[in-house]
Order: sequence, then C-alpha cells, then structure tokens
Amino acid sequence: MKLKHLLLSLMATLALASPAHAGDTDHAAPDTTTQNARITARSDAQEIPMVQENITIPFDQFTLENGLKVFLLQDNSLPIIAVNLWFNVGSKNEAPGRTGFAHLFEHLMFMGTDKVPNIDLLLESGGGSNNASTREDVTNYYTVAPENMLETVLFIEADRFAHLPDAMTQEKLDKQRDVVLNERRESYENQPYGKIWLEMPRILYPESHPYGHPVIGSVEDIKAATLENVIDFFNTYYVPANATLVVGGDFDKANARALIEKYFGAIPKKPKPAPVAIPQLTAPVTTRATIEDETVQLPRLTMLFHSPAIMEKGDAELDILSNILCKGKNSRLIKRLIYDKQLASNLSCGQMSGEASVFIVDAIPLPGVSTDTLEAEILAEFKDLLANGISKDEFARTRNSIETAFVMQLQSIGTRADNFNSYYFYAHDTDFPAGDLNRYRNASVETLTDTVRMMFSDDSRRAVITVIPKKGEDRP
Repeated sequence: MKLKHLLLSLMATLALASPAHAGDTDHAAPDTTTQNARITARSDAQEIPMVQENITIPFDQFTLENGLKVFLLQDNSLPIIAVNLWFNVGSKNEAPGRTGFAHLFEHLMFMGTDKVPNIDLLLESGGGSNNASTREDVTNYYTVAPENMLETVLFIEADRFAHLPDAMTQEKLDKQRDVVLNERRESYENQPYGKIWLEMPRILYPESHPYGHPVIGSVEDIKAATLENVIDFFNTYYVPANATLVVGGDFDKANARALIEKYFGAIPKKPKPAPVAIPQLTAPVTTRATIEDETVQLPRLTMLFHSPAIMEKGDAELDILSNILCKGKNSRLIKRLIYDKQLASNLSCGQMSGEASVFIVDAIPLPGVSTDTLEAEILAEFKDLLANGISKDEFARTRNSIETAFVMQLQSIGTRADNFNSYYFYAHDTDFPAGDLNRYRNASVETLTDTVRMMFSDDSRRAVITVIPKKGEDRP
C-alpha cells in the first residue's frame, strides 16, 4: 500500500482497539469555534535540510489482450517473490441492499476451485503465505513465497480469477457468510469502541454516498446475499480490465512474462465496469453523536474532519501534520494531553486517505476527565497552530522522518509490490517511488499552513463521536 498506510502504522493511528478495514484480518478466521487566524511560519536559527536522494525501482510493464495490466519489479537480491493483485472494486461499488458484497467476495475467493480446492494448504506447504483486504475503493490479494513457487502462485491466482464462479456452491457461500457475520460481531459489535466504525459512515456521508455504509456491510444484507447475487458481483467486477497485477522479486523476466501470459492470458476479456463517482464533501451529515457501549470502561472521543482525497493537494500535508501532532512524546497533542496536562491515557491521529478522506483525532481520557475537556484542549492546540504556525525546524524533522520510513519500507519486496500497485491505482502513474515521495518533498511550511487553515478554521468540517460506558444492571 502507499506510504500512507505505513505512516498510520508507525503513528499507531487509531490503535485504540479499533478494527482494521474489513478483510484486513486473516481470511481464515479494518464546541468551540476555531478562529480564522492568519498562520505564520516561525523563523528558526537553523533549518534542517531535507534529505534528497534519487530512488528508482526499475520495472517492465505490458497489457494482456484481455485488458489486464501487468508490472514486473525484478529484484534478484533475495530468493523471494511477491504476487500482488488489485481489483478496482470495494464497498463504493455496492448497490442498496447489497452492502458487504465486496468483503464477502474477498472471503469467497479463498474457498478454492475444482483444480485448487485448498489454496492455503498448497501455498503453506511450499513456504508461502497470502492474504487480502477490502476497503471502500479496492480489494487486493497478495502472496509472498520462495522464488521456486512463482508458477504455482501465478497459477493459483489466475485459476480462481477465471474459475471461481464455476466452483461456487451454496455451502461455500453459507460458510463464508457465517465467517463474515462472526467477524462483524468480534471486530465491531463486541469489540471495545468498535461501534464507532459502524457509525462513522452514517455520520460523515449521506446514505446515497458510495462511502455511506460500512465496508463490512449490514447484517441484513449479508444474510440476504444469494448465490446468484455473488456470482453476478464477480462477473461484473472481477474482470481483467478492472485489475492490475504486480509481480516482484527473484525471477527471470522472460519466464515470468511467459507464465503470466499462459495463465492470466487465458481469462476471457469482459467489459470494464463503469467507474463510480465519489463526491467530495466538506461537511458531515451529523455533527455530534453519542454511542453507549457495554464493552468499555472509559469514554472515548473521536473527532472527524472531511479532508482532501488521496493524492490531492493537502493529502501529504496532513500526513506530515499527523506526525507533528501525534507521533512521539514530543509531538504536540501527545505532549500536551498525556504528559503535560495528564488528561488522556491514549491518543492518536491520522489522515485516512481514499477517494474521499477523513482526518481523525482519537483520544481516551484518564478517569475523572471528561471528553468535553479533551475536545476543548485539542481545539486549543489547533488554535495555537493557526495563530503561531509551524516552525521550519519542526517541519523539516518531521518530513525527514517520513522519508526515512518511506525508504525503509521499500526493503520488503511484498510491501514494495503492494505500494507500487497502490500508487498506480490512485495516481494512475508509474513514477513510483519518486512520484509518491515527491509529494512530501515538495510540501513546505507554507503548503502545510494553508492546509491547516483550510481544515481547522472551519467548524463545519468537524464531526464528533463520543463513546460512553453503558450502565447495565451489574455496572454502577
């Protein structure tokens, strides 16, 4: 995935018992008024220079006659290969009454075909591992294995891509339906604070918006899914022209291409589905909501702000800002709320980017501290940011740490392949990693302060979810 996903991990963003995007778990089992003040850049005695190294990843690309785009990232330094397949389908593509289909089908893809009835057993017996995830925008499948399994992995992916509908049965559907419903219970309904993620789409978006429902889907829609429904979903979205394949690692390029053409080239060409327009919003549908949760002992404050879409102006700046606010003991909000004023036990923030994005600040107060107090302190920090600006020194340190993290992640061939696919998916370009990294290199104190002014001087962008412990018969 793009650099952003690594940054969110490093910041422990939304780590306060929040579920991952649907499908990120193993498939076998996702008010005060801020003044519109002028932001100024504080002067510093010495500015820390930004590291500027040219980073390139050689690749070959070709497109099969059926429309599948293929990228080969050869790296023979380790005897490992990664096969990474992205489909342009997620919960954004689901029709009313069919929510949860993208994630349900991700699970069904691991049920195997007549030729490969047990995908996991075949991969694991050779030392490989695989998984998948479903988000609003995309469903992706990824495998890392020893280099001698390249043909096996390509065969498995192409086989289920081509033949899964033929092998689909009511028994398989019922089994995975139960798995998904159980995942919904464990990761959302019965998980401390998990109900936030079920409520968030309703609060941020109108019901008609493609992001207006949870990725995991509703219980009613999942239960109502029929065999015909899921096969129709597959035949519409799991088509070669709607996917990109990245193969990275230790292989001979001519051999890899021949194998891809042999297995994936046999998949019939089908029409590419029409794209889904994602309206960009600046105001939530609901500004405040309270959730009573019997699984928690302490309240939790979640502040949501509509923010720029992935790869758009301001997206990278908000990644930088989230580091300044919430990464490390000396970051502004953690220092203020956890160490200096001792008001919070846990705090995180981050830019959750997609074709529509949201910036999140999330905090759990210490016992005896109200969520109103936390909210006031967070807004006060935003006011300070608006009034006094960001120092060049603070900005440069943060941006340098992002570049370091970016370079470190490229050492993993699996991450490299996934990030390449992600960047191509969202940027529609192949200049990875330079294009992705340059968004951060080209950011400045001025572009960051412009983004801060846009985001936090307008209260209409903000929604607040408060979770409070539900008082039961056995609770005070």
